[in-house]
Amino acid sequence: MPLPNKIDQAISSVMNRAPFNQQALAHIRIMNAGRNAMGAITAITHQNAIAEMARQYRYIIITGVRTVDKGLIDLEENQSRE
Repeated sequence: MPLPNKIDQAISSVMNRAPFNQQALAHIRIMNAGRNAMGAITAITHQNAIAEMARQYRYIIITGVRTVDKGLIDLEENQSRE
């Protein structure tokens, strides 16, 4: 069962605030966050960023997202680009 869009928006917001608060470059942002069919949170980075850039902020992102979703365990990276 998908989470309500409100939760997805909260997750995306938290994922963006963490790097912003650490004064990350402006393009290190999440464009879309949500849940996949397995229940994992998925996020798509800005077109000018790669996942590794956001991964530099993994611990503050995890801490922030846990305020919205207590079930978050860790971040995994998938760099496939079409």
